[in-house]
Amino acid sequence: MLRRLVNFVRNQQGVTPVEYALIAAIITVATTFAVSAAGYNITDILG
Repeated sequence: MLRRLVNFVRNQQGVTPVEYALIAAIITVATTFAVSAAGYNITDILG
């Protein structure tokens, strides 16, 4: 069981998609915050 856990921790194949998802989430939150701080609503931007 410990050997499986060590292999799971060492496995780096699934890290890249998770990192890209986290980066996308951070960009989305930052953009939403910036637009809200500027005083715009999403309906103002999208029409």
